[in-house]
Amino acid sequence: MRKFTLLLCGALMAAGIVAARPQPAHAELKPPVIAVLDHQRVLQEAVAMKGIQKQLDSQAEVYKKEIDAQEDKLRSAEQELAKQRSILSQDAFNQKRRDFEKQVTELQKSAAIRKRNLDQAFNEARNKVVQTMLQITEEVAREQGANMVLAQQMVLVADKSLDITDVVVDRVNKKLPQVAVSLPKK
Repeated sequence: MRKFTLLLCGALMAAGIVAARPQPAHAELKPPVIAVLDHQRVLQEAVAMKGIQKQLDSQAEVYKKEIDAQEDKLRSAEQELAKQRSILSQDAFNQKRRDFEKQVTELQKSAAIRKRNLDQAFNEARNKVVQTMLQITEEVAREQGANMVLAQQMVLVADKSLDITDVVVDRVNKKLPQVAVSLPKK
């Protein structure tokens, strides 16, 4: 036990000597000056985001009407196929059934592609708003002397004077009032 105590004391002394040794000169760290941003609220209140959603909703409605019309045609084709079952040979019926199923699969693929296109267009347009929000957040933080911006969702308690959300929302709306949504060509 005495040996262990001596080893422990020696290790602690060595650590103290290392810790007491002068460290090389580094740039002195500035004390943190913190600002808080509710980035989710910025995105909810940004006029450009509302415009993006409106454009996408409009295009989704166009897609829905097109898909609904194609589904109606398929329902009619299925009913016609059911009527023909008794008058067609088994081979002819099976071929028509395979053709019908192929049309259903193609419609499903088309609907999935359209949804993917809408999602991609949303993400690209949203990224433009997010990039603008980040640039403006940096500008506002710099103007207010903050060297750190924390997401409000990560902060339990903070003085209201640290919150820069309203300023960022106003500036995002002025700098980027709208974003054109570009959908891939069919």
